[in-house]
Amino acid sequence: MNDRDRPSHADDPRQRLVAAAIDQIEKHGVGQVTVRKIAAAADVNIAAVNYYFRSKEALLAAALDGSIRHMLADSEDFLARMPGDPMEALSGLLGYYLEGSLRYPNVGRAHLHGAFHADDYSGPFPTLFAPVMERLRDGVQAAVPGLDERAAARRVVAALSAVFFPAFFAGLYRGLNALGSPADRLAYVRELARQTLAPPAAMTSPAR
Repeated sequence: MNDRDRPSHADDPRQRLVAAAIDQIEKHGVGQVTVRKIAAAADVNIAAVNYYFRSKEALLAAALDGSIRHMLADSEDFLARMPGDPMEALSGLLGYYLEGSLRYPNVGRAHLHGAFHADDYSGPFPTLFAPVMERLRDGVQAAVPGLDERAAARRVVAALSAVFFPAFFAGLYRGLNALGSPADRLAYVRELARQTLAPPAAMTSPAR
């Protein structure tokens, strides 16, 4: 997620509620969000939640759906640039995911709430993100001569895991101070991109 995820419709109560819901999810976690907190943050009456969304659950779903749509649109922009400049496009995409996940970890966890708590991957985010991963796999395969589809898929798994895991479990790595500055994070995602786009290891016959 980035600043595009924050609606700019200051005079639209519905959009203010959506923006406030995202802010409250990030501040308190999806399980601790209340209608009262959202309404106060949006500077509207509590009744506006029912008027525009009918329920807190519908409001939260709308807010999370909006952030997913923005992420997907931005992802498509990076993926469209893969054929022309794979290294820059992949570095940019991984950096976008890393920065967004570090900035909004609770929103990311909310998108994966079912996966974290019930091993359920049928929700909107896993469903909508699956084609992005497939396109990324295809882009990596096309960019690396001699790389087969399964090897490309493994590289995508490794790169995305290396981006999302440190964001969702930042405290685990805090003592290393490896991603503490923008320069550190840029170097990190560029190294991930280089590994992902590296030529396949030369195939050699085992020694006899």
